[in-house]
Amino acid sequence: MTETTNAPTMTVVGGPSTTPSRTHRVITDGATWSGIGGALAGGFGIEAAKSVMTHTPAGRWWFVLGCLAGLACIGFGGWLRVRASAKTQIGLVVTAADPGRGAARAALLEGKAIEYSQRACAVTVRTRLALPESHPWPKEGIDALADEMIAAAGIAERLVSGATRINVIPTMPLPAGFRFGARIGHTHPREIVVHAVRQRDGDPSYFPAISLREGPLTAELLTMEPLEVIEDGDRTCTALAIDLQNLGDDFVQPVRAACRGHGIGNLLLLRRRSTGRLEETEETYTAIVEQVCRAWRDAPLPADARTGRHSVFLTGPVAISIALGARLAHIQPHRWTAFNFDDVSSTYTPFPSDSG
Repeated sequence: MTETTNAPTMTVVGGPSTTPSRTHRVITDGATWSGIGGALAGGFGIEAAKSVMTHTPAGRWWFVLGCLAGLACIGFGGWLRVRASAKTQIGLVVTAADPGRGAARAALLEGKAIEYSQRACAVTVRTRLALPESHPWPKEGIDALADEMIAAAGIAERLVSGATRINVIPTMPLPAGFRFGARIGHTHPREIVVHAVRQRDGDPSYFPAISLREGPLTAELLTMEPLEVIEDGDRTCTALAIDLQNLGDDFVQPVRAACRGHGIGNLLLLRRRSTGRLEETEETYTAIVEQVCRAWRDAPLPADARTGRHSVFLTGPVAISIALGARLAHIQPHRWTAFNFDDVSSTYTPFPSDSG
């Protein structure tokens, strides 16, 4: 299949890569256990009742035990059905491949994501976008990718009745992830969980990192610096910068330079309190997103800055980037710009571009 640059494609990959054996399906089928339990409970229950009515105590307790065993089988079958329903999930593997960041790495992560989704989900749908080599990327490609993901979720829901959760497994640059999240938002009838990649012995794997729905603030892992006013900048324009990799001045100085270059008047900087690698758990990712959202909401911004232009400078996992976009920018995505770091020039460029 030939890919069109900046135009997404969709493929239904299918269900689990391996089908359980017939014996396994029978053992784990809740309906089977419920049927056996119903027969046992009914048969032994009738015999127990007959022994009481005919005043024949011989063997009565065996009938009662048989009836109880049947009721236990019914309960076990119900538990298996609930458990099977909870496992009925949809996997959406979403890729925005950036040629400048390594096509081989993106292909590896996408392949691992498909394998992971096929193991965990009833059906897997793959949506893919090839970003152009030139920067800045047209925003229409990411918007179309998000729309394609929503359409893919609808197709998968029709294929899998009773799906309890939609798993989004992304591979894309951070600014694209923020725009992608802003496009899909966080209010959906089914829970959408974004998965993140975890490195174990050099082999990437995935785990459920964060739900797009709003949750409680369970921990404060970041420190918010006092609001910084950028000289000669527009006070109606505000930048949110999040240093999750403890880069320090290597992160802050290019951010300040980008703010001065683009006329941004306010800078809100958040840093991690701890050193070392970011802990790869759902609790950590959720706490970071919730704290950033609350920090943005409670920041002492000028009144006109709330209705002005906003920018975001991101580091860390793309799952956090997507969740922040869905939570912060979903109402008015056109007011947000996610800056992309150019490794060659060590400068930030806006996405979408200032003219986009």
